[in-house]
Amino acid sequence: MNQHKKKTWKLIKKYRFVYLLLLPVLLYFFIFSYLPLFMGIVQSFQKVKLMGTSEWVGWQNYLEIMKDKSFISSIINGFIIGIGTLLLTFVSSLIVALGINELKESKIKRIIQTTSYLPHLFSWTVVGGIWINILGPNGFVNTIRGFFDSKTILFMTEDDLAQLIMILTGAWKGIGYMAILFLASIVAINPNLFEAAQIDSASRLKQIKKIIIPDLKPTMATVFILGLMGLFTNFDQVYIMGNPAIIQKIRTPILYIFENGISRFNIGIATAGSVIVLLLTMIIIFIVRYLLREDL
Repeated sequence: MNQHKKKTWKLIKKYRFVYLLLLPVLLYFFIFSYLPLFMGIVQSFQKVKLMGTSEWVGWQNYLEIMKDKSFISSIINGFIIGIGTLLLTFVSSLIVALGINELKESKIKRIIQTTSYLPHLFSWTVVGGIWINILGPNGFVNTIRGFFDSKTILFMTEDDLAQLIMILTGAWKGIGYMAILFLASIVAINPNLFEAAQIDSASRLKQIKKIIIPDLKPTMATVFILGLMGLFTNFDQVYIMGNPAIIQKIRTPILYIFENGISRFNIGIATAGSVIVLLLTMIIIFIVRYLLREDL
């Protein structure tokens, strides 16, 4: 044991300059990530006042928030919108990546890649505004419907369509980015495998099924888990595209936390909600990691 410690210290001493270079990064994460996280957990057990010292209330914030129907519905909304967006983006991105890979003309390939990736570069302020106009009473969709004498639909006030609109627009924005991740893995596959498959007269569909998809499994698993990490973090989209008519259907946990913590300055409730969201996310990720352990 002592010999192992000596060996460890020897290695630390040997690479001390590397560790010194890492120190600013570690300090950054400690100050701006882990310290606020710890402070947030502490505040979730307190009644934070605008002026004066905070009052320790124990589990009261957690009991209060779990009785709040708005918070429970925000968890359900966040899960439905989050998982729906992730699954649609995941499947669509894979299809787009496979389709781009099959293109022979490099110029067309670059145009499609750039076009599909562009929505990811824009903020939700821009993307939300575009879709609000497209789905508005005088927008593109209702204009097309007008040619067929169809009744105008107020898409952005229909609560039955609210979650579906969030899922579709969210997927539209994220497809290009995820497709590039898949495409990078496809390009990295050993070309000798495809040559061997062609010698064996394997069709292109069979090559995709037997070579590309199995090689993509680690990337697919990693991308899926990274997507799950942001399952309940949808804020920009619902804040920009939401309105009083549909807010009950699209309010996510982060929007609920914003409304309580920033708008009403109910910090204790907001931080308790944050901790619950963090724990839910961790539980989901641990379960998925366990199920996908062979692909990671």
